[in-house]
Amino acid sequence: MNQQLPVKVTWPPALATLGHKRWAISGGTWIEVPLDTTRDELDKYMVWDRPVIEDVKKMTWEVEGSKGNVYKVTLAGEVWSCTCPGFKWRNSCKHIDAKKAG
Repeated sequence: MNQQLPVKVTWPPALATLGHKRWAISGGTWIEVPLDTTRDELDKYMVWDRPVIEDVKKMTWEVEGSKGNVYKVTLAGEVWSCTCPGFKWRNSCKHIDAKKAG
């Protein structure tokens, strides 16, 4: 299989020597490279196409439970969580429902 080099990969590439062969590896992508290839030369064969990470808006509230315990309800992006035991078991709870209701 002839590939156009360098290959764009989604995982950080690494070098490995197995037997008498050297490989540039990223996830399931393996490219045989010369035995004397160094990490500084790796970009001739593989280029890490780094993902773009967007800032996620995160909000946290302290809420009082029915027995007086204080829990933290968090909204990170579109994901809700709570530190109460009910959330750990059910992945939902009345504290989150109350915050969603306003």
